[in-house]
Amino acid sequence: MRSKTSTLCCTRFLWLLMPLLALGAGTASADGWWWDDEPQPQVQVAEPFIEWHTGPASAYPVIRVSEKGEWLTLLMRKTQWFKVQDDHGREGWVHIDDLLLTLDGQGKQVALSRPRFDDFSSRNWEAGLMMGQFEGGTVTSLYGGYGMTENLSVELSGSQVLGSASEILMINGNLVHQPFPYWRVSPFFTLGGGQIYIKPKATLSQPGDRTNWTAHAGLGLRVYLADRYFLRAEFKDYKIFTNRETDEEATEWKVGLSVFF
Repeated sequence: MRSKTSTLCCTRFLWLLMPLLALGAGTASADGWWWDDEPQPQVQVAEPFIEWHTGPASAYPVIRVSEKGEWLTLLMRKTQWFKVQDDHGREGWVHIDDLLLTLDGQGKQVALSRPRFDDFSSRNWEAGLMMGQFEGGTVTSLYGGYGMTENLSVELSGSQVLGSASEILMINGNLVHQPFPYWRVSPFFTLGGGQIYIKPKATLSQPGDRTNWTAHAGLGLRVYLADRYFLRAEFKDYKIFTNRETDEEATEWKVGLSVFF
């Protein structure tokens, strides 16, 4: 069993990490590479210039610009970012808003689709913020997940529970099974475990702080909304392993907004 300090450090690190994942949405594959038997599309810069980034997000630094009249080859798409190559073989990433101002081979404005449901069903990463109730206390949770296959994904989450008698911090790892990944309203099942740190509020009658291992099972629902966003709701049943004669049980429900990338 890890110490109280290590549990707090892990949880605080997760709280810092998850918002960065959410802000970095669009950095993982959505449409992927063009098919090998299709010609790679080319576009011509029509504005005075467009900027290139080193990676598929605005947080990546600008490495160069393409000036009006230059031709760019589209290599790969990741949600709202496209990997491009110029005539000299140099590569970089350009946002869809810039490419929508370019021209195709016939001199017409380029038409590109925004993120859509097909991207949601083939997503690799997701992250979200959820709120709800854990045994009568208000729970706030951040999570990030990676899809290993169409049906299975792994997740890491951190939660804070504010109750009338105690404050609780939790860190959990989940295995998620989604039997119908191509449904807009898609159920899923979870199984996992983690650690819970319980800090009672200052009273003379309550025991001291404690850290325990947990296991849980649950079910939930994903509802695709639009663009890169979906609604997620879930219910979990927890088993808390204690040093007492009997273990404890707890239930939790949460709902929130998530983003895929």
